[in-house]
Amino acid sequence: MFDALAQLPTLAVVALFTVYFSVVTFATRLLVRRRVAPSRQTELITLAEAMNAPTGVAMAFLIGFSVTITWGTISSAQTSVEKVAASAQEVAWLIENVEDRSRADVVARDLKDYMRVVSEEDGPKLAVGELNDLPSLPYLDRLERGVRALEKNADSSDPEAGQVLTVASSIAEGQVELLSIARRQLPASVLWLLLTAGTLSSMVMGIVATKVTRPFMLVGWALVSAMGVGVVLGLYNPFAGDVTVNFQPLQDGIQRILDP
Repeated sequence: MFDALAQLPTLAVVALFTVYFSVVTFATRLLVRRRVAPSRQTELITLAEAMNAPTGVAMAFLIGFSVTITWGTISSAQTSVEKVAASAQEVAWLIENVEDRSRADVVARDLKDYMRVVSEEDGPKLAVGELNDLPSLPYLDRLERGVRALEKNADSSDPEAGQVLTVASSIAEGQVELLSIARRQLPASVLWLLLTAGTLSSMVMGIVATKVTRPFMLVGWALVSAMGVGVVLGLYNPFAGDVTVNFQPLQDGIQRILDP
């Protein structure tokens, strides 16, 4: 369920949860007004007012905790993308000075193909967790074979060729980091706890407003709560949604690699 919600635009998620929290709040208020005696209503309102702060604090804590985890995941993934882009650029600089031009041109072509596929085709697969069938993996293997062939045939007068493999290994490390980060998601249990806290808080607010004639401000409270949930779900998947990893550094790197 949360994966599907995370695919929606953040505004749609906020609107959906605003409606949900509003329905829970006004339904609770209506139930108390119709089914509870006036004297008992006063007791419930007093108890709800005492519970209002703890439930609100619990929800705020869960939102802050969730955002910290999800934003940290996105930041780590972005760092890995930039690491791949920087390593690829360094490889490109090295092979420009390699004496074995035929093999250097093969590496340059494979490098551009790999970066193009990572930036354009890997994202959707990473978003749905299909990590063993990434489009870029065959291109990475081909790049590795080309780099090893270049280093194997290099001689002492061509030091740049000997350095390419060392730098290219950082590209593979960045790929592994992306795969690892794609497996990091906020546990569903935390999201269920957040939803439960929001629901309980909505019920408490409904009881507090039992004797209020026109409790229209409850919709504003529901909107604020929904915004918190919307932020969490907007950051839930680092490769999908409104806030995602930016692969533009790879695209920029492609433009700086000379064509064979």
